[in-house]
Amino acid sequence: MKIGFINKTSKKKGNYLFLLIALLALIVLGPLLSEHFNVGSRLFLQGAFAVVMFIGVWTLNADHFWFKAGIGLAVTAFILAVVNYFLVSKVIFLTGLMASFLFLVFSIYLAFNHILFSGKITTNKIIGSLCIYLLIGVIWSLIYVFIAAIYPDAFTNIPPFTEYSRMWDYLYFSFVTLTTLGYGDISPAIPLARTFAYLEAICGQFYLAILVASLVGAYISDHHKHSDQK
Repeated sequence: MKIGFINKTSKKKGNYLFLLIALLALIVLGPLLSEHFNVGSRLFLQGAFAVVMFIGVWTLNADHFWFKAGIGLAVTAFILAVVNYFLVSKVIFLTGLMASFLFLVFSIYLAFNHILFSGKITTNKIIGSLCIYLLIGVIWSLIYVFIAAIYPDAFTNIPPFTEYSRMWDYLYFSFVTLTTLGYGDISPAIPLARTFAYLEAICGQFYLAILVASLVGAYISDHHKHSDQK
């Protein structure tokens, strides 16, 4: 099923740049601020994450129905985080986590649809492919948090997941795995966690080697073709 947002999005040149800046700000500044401001770190994390999700919906610029669906998921995730801050509940936490996960999967699907099926490759689309790469890392960190919330001993050198401030540890592990750095300071300790870890490593390498490399190659080829015609 094709979603009627491609023409709208393609008219907004540079729209992925906003999402890239928001993701980089969250990934780089989030852990630093959380480390020095521990009070209310749960709401800080979820609030920052909600901002990124809102920016993601805006930049993807889906049609009316899908825009409302995306906003609904973002609002649901934030409200459940606030409720869970005052009323600690694993069920509420996991439900909010699932809402965040579904939104990110939804966002990646829309971005893929736009980048691959909406005309020639542009600089904006190259930036969009980088956004998808970062979103993949964030999505896998949510998977690891979900596993850790159910199996407290799923990872070594990380305390059992009890609050949002610990999510930075899983985000760190996710990007270390995605880029195949593999420092070894944090390791999956159960078969389920190990399976998702090597699947993420495979996904990251295939994504860079196949999709991003193909997009860059197509962009360079198209650029040279237009230069020759001039």
